[in-house]
Amino acid sequence: MIANFFNKTKPINFLVLSILLTIIYIIGIQAVVNFNISLHYMLKNIFFLFLLIISIFIINFILRKNVLTDDNSYAILFYILLFGIFPFSFSDGDILVSNFILLFSFRRIYSLRSMLKPKEKIFDSAFWIGLASLFYVWSFLYLFLLFFAIFIFNKLNWKNFLIPFIGWITPVFLFYTYLLLINDLSFFEDFWKLPYSFEYYNYLDYKLLVPISFLMFFGLFAIPPITQKYLLAKIDFKSTWFVLLTHIATALIIIFFAPLKNGSEFSFLFFPLSILYANYLQITEKYWLKELVLYNFFILLIVVYSL
Repeated sequence: MIANFFNKTKPINFLVLSILLTIIYIIGIQAVVNFNISLHYMLKNIFFLFLLIISIFIINFILRKNVLTDDNSYAILFYILLFGIFPFSFSDGDILVSNFILLFSFRRIYSLRSMLKPKEKIFDSAFWIGLASLFYVWSFLYLFLLFFAIFIFNKLNWKNFLIPFIGWITPVFLFYTYLLLINDLSFFEDFWKLPYSFEYYNYLDYKLLVPISFLMFFGLFAIPPITQKYLLAKIDFKSTWFVLLTHIATALIIIFFAPLKNGSEFSFLFFPLSILYANYLQITEKYWLKELVLYNFFILLIVVYSL
């Protein structure tokens, strides 16, 4: 029933998904943040909810424009459910904003598969990565994803390898100039320190251990059959698949170095994993298996808030 409803992209889907996201967001912030009814608290959370709702439309545009999935809403559904499974993703405003900004970069990175205006796309994607880095410094690692996309999409020109550095440094330099004007460079003193942590004890908590284990199992289960499919596809689709796998690897590296390990750092995985899971449902011919996968995600959502 759920699989059939989201099997096609329809206007009603976005209404249902927006309502689902709103419900999950309200439940999530109350579960992980001390509830405090104040004007500032309400406005802040309305703003973050607005960003998340806008995100699902941006993601839909990226998916359709770059043919990352078929014409369905599975990826957006998974994206929302992943936020619900990791409710602490709602608690870090800097990570939320960084992920939102990075979507504009991903849009340009995946569109490098076409021959249109590659230099503009490279600069734009690096610019958005630089801007996202100002909110969450480890976002700069997505420059490696950009360089990989330049290589695998055969945009091998020496200028194309120089442009990412110019694009990334532009927003960083502009912000540095602004702080210099107001005589407050304390932000940059911390920015270049690259805070990190190798303390993973929090992941032993059942609220994180259960969803992490589930995502790892399902991801490892889904990758082989999808890889087999794309190895037989045309070269541009094959290249896009390898970019997606590199995207997942880059997000895992960010999680590895994340200074605060409370589950919010896993939000960097949500976009590529949503595409991965959606592609798995698309190649699954057995309808009952599609339903089983989706029901397991909803069950996991309930379990996480019950632990």
